[in-house]
Amino acid sequence: MRWLGVDGGGTKTAFALYDERLQLLDRHVLPTCHYAQAGVDGMRRVLEEGLAWARGAGKLGDAFGIGFSICGYGENTAADAAIEATARDIAGSSPYALVNDVEAAWAAGLDMADGIALIAGTGSIALGVRAGRQVRCGGWDYEIGDEGSGGWMGREVLRAFTRQADGRDARGALYDLVRSELALSNDFDIIAFAQKHIADRTRIAALSVLATRAARAGDTCARAIFTRAAREEADLVAAIVRALFADQMDTAAAVPVTYIGGTFQAGPLILEPLAAALPSCCRLVAPAHEPDLGAVLILRSRPRAEGRL
Repeated sequence: MRWLGVDGGGTKTAFALYDERLQLLDRHVLPTCHYAQAGVDGMRRVLEEGLAWARGAGKLGDAFGIGFSICGYGENTAADAAIEATARDIAGSSPYALVNDVEAAWAAGLDMADGIALIAGTGSIALGVRAGRQVRCGGWDYEIGDEGSGGWMGREVLRAFTRQADGRDARGALYDLVRSELALSNDFDIIAFAQKHIADRTRIAALSVLATRAARAGDTCARAIFTRAAREEADLVAAIVRALFADQMDTAAAVPVTYIGGTFQAGPLILEPLAAALPSCCRLVAPAHEPDLGAVLILRSRPRAEGRL
């Protein structure tokens, strides 16, 4: 049997084809299928287009399973019903699994072993798993949460620009990068930009790359954004440790913590302060697999029942 892994995140939806040994055969990326951004109809179109690509690629075969990892699943009763109906319709007679993206991140990042998975992409959320029990933290969405995520960092970039613009902080690379990126003719033009775009999580999250570029150029304000982001992410992990691994809090490096998401493309800028901010019982480990594979691993671990694994 072959496998199609669907990683539906807040910025993009990745479709990955795997053979019987879980070797990657092909991969295709489409826009986000997040219902809050694409709408239910848009979500369905993206998932249908992805399946059409997989069939058209000629590598899926007749017998296959689908692992759907969809951000936002499990957080809204009405939306969940729509997501479930869409996954059921698209899978048809093929076995499938439908999980939240953080559960897939855990499965892929830790190869389904006990520990904690931290997602910090467009949004942020963490999941801990121990002996079949799950505890989740974060994931309160862009408007009121998602601390340490790309969306959060994008807002911090805008705030840092205003502080450098009016002299509260010394001007550095971030100031010039923001002016150039947003084509500001006047510093106060950033107000109009924010009024127009602040609700667009994808647009704001894209600004997080300016923090990376500025930090690498030595901007202290940009580096401070990464330090704060790491502390916010570590807070998610610490809450799960207290709930799920309290008996291991005095044991050094006992709990593996893996990381998935675009924020971590900044490398040492985020990983070093994150490792330092984690509880002492935790150890930061690189993800074992790409997140596309997570829902497939969960699917393969389930017994067959009524056409669904």
